[in-house]
Amino acid sequence: MLFRLGGLLGAQGFPRAFAACVGAGAWLLHPLFVSTVLYVVQREAMLPTAFVLLGLHLWLTARSQVQRGRSEIGLLLGIPLLTLLALLSKANGILLPLLIVAVDSCVPPLASHDRRYRRLLRISCWPWILAVAAVLAWLAYRGIDNASAAYRGWTIGQRLLTEPSILWVYLGQLWLVLPTSGSVFHDQYVAATDLWHPLWTLPAILGLAVVLGMGLRYRKTHPALAMSVIFYFAGHLIESTSLPLELYFEHRNYLPGLLMFWPAALAAGRHFRARTAVAGAVILLTGMSLLSLRLVRLWNNPPAQALFWATQSPESPRAQAYAAQIEGAAGRADLGIQRLTKRQNNFPNEPQIALTLLDLRCQEGSVTGDDILNGANTLRHAARDPGRILLNWSLEAIEEAKAQRCTGLDNKAILTILDAAASNPIIASLPGRMQDIVHARGELALARGDTQSALEDFNKALALSPTPQAALEQAAALGRAGAPGLGLRHLAYFKTLPEPPGRGPSTAMAWLHDRVLERQGYWRNEIDHLNAALARDDRKRAQ
Repeated sequence: MLFRLGGLLGAQGFPRAFAACVGAGAWLLHPLFVSTVLYVVQREAMLPTAFVLLGLHLWLTARSQVQRGRSEIGLLLGIPLLTLLALLSKANGILLPLLIVAVDSCVPPLASHDRRYRRLLRISCWPWILAVAAVLAWLAYRGIDNASAAYRGWTIGQRLLTEPSILWVYLGQLWLVLPTSGSVFHDQYVAATDLWHPLWTLPAILGLAVVLGMGLRYRKTHPALAMSVIFYFAGHLIESTSLPLELYFEHRNYLPGLLMFWPAALAAGRHFRARTAVAGAVILLTGMSLLSLRLVRLWNNPPAQALFWATQSPESPRAQAYAAQIEGAAGRADLGIQRLTKRQNNFPNEPQIALTLLDLRCQEGSVTGDDILNGANTLRHAARDPGRILLNWSLEAIEEAKAQRCTGLDNKAILTILDAAASNPIIASLPGRMQDIVHARGELALARGDTQSALEDFNKALALSPTPQAALEQAAALGRAGAPGLGLRHLAYFKTLPEPPGRGPSTAMAWLHDRVLERQGYWRNEIDHLNAALARDDRKRAQ
């Protein structure tokens, strides 16, 4: 793709090929993208990038075809199709039309049929661009002064103030001025509260505005450099603006960074002798390879990786909890306990720290009343949603209590922590989290043999978010506990509840997956199958 773009800008021979190889090589070997490639969930960052690259190639071919007076089918059908495929892979795939327009704005006009080409480009690209702009503006307006979904702890307005500073961090890492750890834990980043807190907020915003403005201003006189600038900012439009995503993640640069090193390589190929340019490129790519190799080796050694991330990010509660869990898994719960107790004052209201500490103390054989009280107080005063951590911990703790492997951890202690979480107004405002808490209470009731109370708790939990997944899991739990009749009653209760709103098309592949399951009648079949199994067990018990 870079080789073809170089041709559009008039580059020929050595400069064109050199810039394409160095630009692509730097992107492929950059240490910032080690976590993108090795963290398996980030396939969702790599797949839309593949479709965007295909879309750019298709656009280049269609542009050439139109100039020759041939078919425009590539623009009219191909771009929307590849945009849809990229979008189904991840939301930022919808940026393909914008990225095409960004690149097109920097290349010379067609020698012939340019007016027709511009009309076709507007038809195939601008509806997508306007839709994205409208949605992002609506999200910004709706969330500008409101907490972003309780579990974030900041408003959309604060996020918009913070992202320019983070974009400068990204750029520093891309240009190897700032180090990158390859970590997947970045919760240490704090949102800006206004233009002056922190002090660099306003300068960061103004600096980015100047850089983008210069890119737009000089896109005809310095097209390669301007193209990389405009492309980079356009590539961040979804993930670095008004969507309530976490503030920082390295993988967000994977697509926007496609053109980052190409302009410099193009200039080097044009203004330096071939030997000098190649020597500089070899030094650059070798340096990137060595930095990436260092991070790859860390990814190949999870214990060392966890300790490195914790050292690099002392203010990240997730990094500290993960390192402590790794130490516990290695049989050194004492080191994990030491790590977390030393930092407890730094993270007074972080459930992940408190619950991990309880796990590690249990691994050593016992918890005290003070440990339980600390966990309860942490959840009672947590500043944001603890997520699935609470339910996962509760279910594992119930198993520990049943097996009596941890002195001091019993049903009463677990219930104390659940009640404390439910008293937190932030957690109480989230139906999904309250469903987790009430479900865990039902599991506690099953653990003490009280199936009737378990049914009541499961019914309450299901009413908070009546999904077939929850109904099946709870009815099966009642059946396993020797109460298949109550399981049948629970499934019958589920059928009386209103169907919750489904996930919309904005969730891309998740929405499509739901449609496939609906068409197959998957959940209906699963419920019928469990109903039959419970009824059969109930008849056996009655005989």
